[in-house]
Amino acid sequence: MNIAFIVDEFPSISQTFVMNQITGLLDRGHDVDIYTHAIGANHTRHPDVQSYRLMDRTYHLNCPKNRTDRAIRGVGLTISQFKKNRRAALGSLNVVRYGRTASSLTLLYKTAPFFFREYDIIHCHFGHNGRLGAMLKELRLQKKLVVTFHGCDIRKGISEGGAIYRELWNQADCLIAISDYNREYLLRFGGDPKKIVCHPVGIDCKRFQCRRSPARVCSSPVRLLSVARLVTEKGLEFSLRAVHGLKQERPDISLQYDIIGEGSLRSTLQRLIDELDLGDSVHLLGAKSQDEVIAALCSSDILVAPSLAEALPVSLMEAHAVGLPVLGTDVGSVNQIVQQEVSGFLVPPGDAGALCRRLAELIDDPQKRAEMGRRGRRHVEQNYDIERLNDRLVDIYQHLLAA
Repeated sequence: MNIAFIVDEFPSISQTFVMNQITGLLDRGHDVDIYTHAIGANHTRHPDVQSYRLMDRTYHLNCPKNRTDRAIRGVGLTISQFKKNRRAALGSLNVVRYGRTASSLTLLYKTAPFFFREYDIIHCHFGHNGRLGAMLKELRLQKKLVVTFHGCDIRKGISEGGAIYRELWNQADCLIAISDYNREYLLRFGGDPKKIVCHPVGIDCKRFQCRRSPARVCSSPVRLLSVARLVTEKGLEFSLRAVHGLKQERPDISLQYDIIGEGSLRSTLQRLIDELDLGDSVHLLGAKSQDEVIAALCSSDILVAPSLAEALPVSLMEAHAVGLPVLGTDVGSVNQIVQQEVSGFLVPPGDAGALCRRLAELIDDPQKRAEMGRRGRRHVEQNYDIERLNDRLVDIYQHLLAA
């Protein structure tokens, strides 16, 4: 099959699930191109980018920001694309149908790369990219449209109303929900239940194998780790307050808390660390490559995920895959990954006190941590291994093409 992915940024350190699908499809003999609105700044940091030569398959959906430059270049683009596909070129300039998206020439710039090549499948990650895919279908440029909904697009639908995705209900051939939580909201938004398929993101379990020695299980200090973007919905303020509360109540406990990730709240979180006098124990490490994340997971004891909102976070799968218990919050479909009191603990979001109590329980019982980690590993292998999931993704595509 010829398959095109439309994504926000490629490659993205925080979206390895896209990379896993692309490389899995290439391994299975399919041809894949990637269309992205932004080129990732750290595209050399993931080994698969180099080994699969993925940047040779990547096309930047770039629309000039300067209006004059956009208009001048747009004239030439219109003429060249008119020769390739008159109907689609005129359609992309249809102001009555597409409004400002057409009048600003944005639609012409975004759709022009598809004028000369037809794909069997257009797979859009995130609902807002699905809207571009719907326009490609409407302009009769492509065959089948698949849209995967994640977290931020579901939250946007909740806050602004599911009608923002109304063009997808007709144009999309398959709406992929990565979790039960997402499926519920796609139905609420108006998605056709016959088009909705539950298909989670996954991880390469082989990459996350890690033998946890008895010395590591019983070592001191206990090492806590969070892997998250530094944004409000990740709730890191509450894990910091939980660590502060624990240190106040139990000064005998020795711990180190590392936070991997970047985001707009870095300075805010650093100020809170300073205010709570946690500088000796808590460190913001910034963004890391996948290999560096795996190394950090393997040297940690507990993965802390205090999110206020989530869909199906890959970081929790990765933690379980290396044998870590997870202390998380009961939001979204987190409970599909972390089994309460089996592979970790889930507490209400925004409850630093509950995080503190469960954290103390895990720190005090290293054998429980080890057993939870083993159960988590089995659960991820059975339900979120990317090899099995990519086989199923191919089946989904082939079923669409046969319909």
